[in-house]
Amino acid sequence: MDDDVCGSDSMKSERLTRKTHLKRLHGRDLNRDVAHPHVYDLTHSTGDAVTLLSGPNAVPSVRMMPCFWPLAAILAEADQSDIDGVQERPFAFKTDRDVLTWCAMMAGESPLVRALMLDAEDHGWSVGLDHLGREGYYIDVAERLILIDRFGMNVDALGRSAFFRNALLTTFIRALRDVWHENRLDGSEEDFAPDQYLMLERVRAADCDTVTILAGWELRGAGFAEIWRHILGSEEGDMATIFTRFLERDPGALFNGAVLAYTFRQWYADTARVDASDHETLEVLDDVFLNDDITPSFGADKVTPAVIEGLAILPDGTAYLSGLGDGILKDPFFAGLSDPINQTHLFHIMYDMEVVMVNNVPFRDADLARLIFPEGDLVRPATPRG
Repeated sequence: MDDDVCGSDSMKSERLTRKTHLKRLHGRDLNRDVAHPHVYDLTHSTGDAVTLLSGPNAVPSVRMMPCFWPLAAILAEADQSDIDGVQERPFAFKTDRDVLTWCAMMAGESPLVRALMLDAEDHGWSVGLDHLGREGYYIDVAERLILIDRFGMNVDALGRSAFFRNALLTTFIRALRDVWHENRLDGSEEDFAPDQYLMLERVRAADCDTVTILAGWELRGAGFAEIWRHILGSEEGDMATIFTRFLERDPGALFNGAVLAYTFRQWYADTARVDASDHETLEVLDDVFLNDDITPSFGADKVTPAVIEGLAILPDGTAYLSGLGDGILKDPFFAGLSDPINQTHLFHIMYDMEVVMVNNVPFRDADLARLIFPEGDLVRPATPRG
């Protein structure tokens, strides 16, 4: 296709890994998992010998890179396709583009996801598939690229497996919500202090999962109950259960956002989910220190109720956390940091912000460091930006 774009090994992410069922991979994880895999030449026709291109017995050293298609092209193809045959379409997958077109067709039956796709299209995002070595997706903010994990499966196998097909679809939906945030909060780690950024990323992760639950419910209403059953059986199944129970008591809560607020709250009820999100956020903050040789890219801003509530605005303008931002900031249920490992990790980051390093020795006074090591390399002044 003329509108496809092949990726490169230089793709880097400045964002976050999500340690949930629908997670985003950070560049650190992407490089570790897929930078040096065994790569096979699959360009032969069926029955031909497969040539090993990488690994200890590689034949030449060639890296097969994923291709990306503009969301505009994927959406255009999806709009021209017959939705009546969408459930049979997976059994005829031939290319990655077929898979992505099916995702767009299915997701487009949810008004919420349709709006997210159009927003990503307006901002020039492209999408592709690749084996990331773990379930999730990868976002290259600078290049406006979304890379979704294919679980190590070819397109024919994806089409036959309802579980992996639906996992890919839910990952696609969550990635679109994350892209929505990227289009509005790009570089937020440079504005907030580390402890504030930790709170911000919790809210962002909880919102992405909450929006995915709502999208699954809309698809259920459109006649695609299989995707809702998949979500109920996923790691976010507790959130989906709360969603349905609340709607049974108050059907109108779907229209005023109340059911989403309760679903959002349930994200925090799983301490393992919260701790894992915190751990990955702290790993990203460590990467900021590693990548900034002189000044740490942290600001001094504090998360405000308006920032919290702004993260939970849907494309149609529904602000499902309206009036709840202050409580989220103050309630230990949302703001507490109880995991001792994450506590220690955060304290180390805060300490590192207050010292300068000369010859691997920490100092709180840069002038004293210069007196003791006049020829040493001064690394990381203490004052954060802002």
